[in-house]
Order: sequence, then C-alpha cells, then structure tokens
Amino acid sequence: MLTYKFDFQKTLQAAALLLRAHHNRMEYIRLLKLLYIADRELLAKIGRTLTGDQAIAMKRGPVLTTVYDLIKGKGSVATNAEWATAIRTEGYEVTLSGDVGTNRLTKAEAIVLEDVCLRYRDTDSEGPSDLTHEFREWAEVFDESRADSSPVIDWATALAAQGKGELIEEARRMTRERQAADTAFGG
Repeated sequence: MLTYKFDFQKTLQAAALLLRAHHNRMEYIRLLKLLYIADRELLAKIGRTLTGDQAIAMKRGPVLTTVYDLIKGKGSVATNAEWATAIRTEGYEVTLSGDVGTNRLTKAEAIVLEDVCLRYRDTDSEGPSDLTHEFREWAEVFDESRADSSPVIDWATALAAQGKGELIEEARRMTRERQAADTAFGG
C-alpha cells in the first residue's frame, strides 16, 4: 500500500486556492473531488500527493478522508479550529472566510490546482463527481452491495490507472526516505 503523511497546512491552502477560484463558495462534494483529482494528477507528475490524505471509495466516488472529516467538523480540536477559521461549512457548501496564503504550496502544486479549476469551472458539482466514477482505482475497490463500507484506495493503484505503474517503486522509495527523515528529525 502506498500511503503518505497528511499535510494539514498544504491541504488548507489548496482548499482555499480552489475556493478563491470559485468565488469563495462551492458545494463541499466539489471541493472533495477537485482536491482528489489534483492529488491524483500530482501523484502521476511528481510521485506524491499534495494533501498526503488517504482516499476511500464511497458511493459518490473517491473521497479524501481527513478533508471530509474537517468539512464535517470531525478533525482534531486544533485542526478543526484552524480549518473553521478559514473555511466554514454551511449545509452542503463550504465558504472561504479567511486568508491562509499559499506559501506552503509548490509552484507545481499551484499549477495543477489552477489547471483543475480551469478544466472544471464550467461544470456543475456532478461533473467532477461523475469523472471520478470512471477512475479505475475507485471502480476496483467500490462494491455497490457493500455501499455502507468505504474501502481504502491504494495510491499505487491510482498511479497504475494513469499509466504510471513504473513510478510505483520510486514513489514507495521516496515515501520511505521521507518517513525516515521525519523520524530522524522529528517531522
């Protein structure tokens, strides 16, 4: 299984960037899908995701679990407070209510986020959602008969689904090295 460490600050800044591009408001399902699409595309380009979040297969497609928890107000007290200061959930929508900057995002990450915004700006929230149902990594693990469960989507499968299977071992190596550095330096 190819997994990453969740990066709250990058995720918050990425969500804010997407919200700014959508006039500071969108349905939260749209935010979840755009972030997943950006994570998936960055994985194929640079061998890691932006958010570091774990994806699960839900009925409406792949969902980033920690982001979904933050939207629902189920994160840790500290992250919930910081998230809620910048991004508010109102029913089925999220609104940007604070400036969090973009200093944690790399140029490549910002470009992918902006590209995802441009590609889907003229679609309703179902556009990105429908697209994610076509992703092989979701289709391989989602089971309609067990719609109450949410199996984990392996990022290695997402790489393979994008024709980047040759990057899987390199991504695993990079992840091991990053984890070793985090352990050694308390990251």
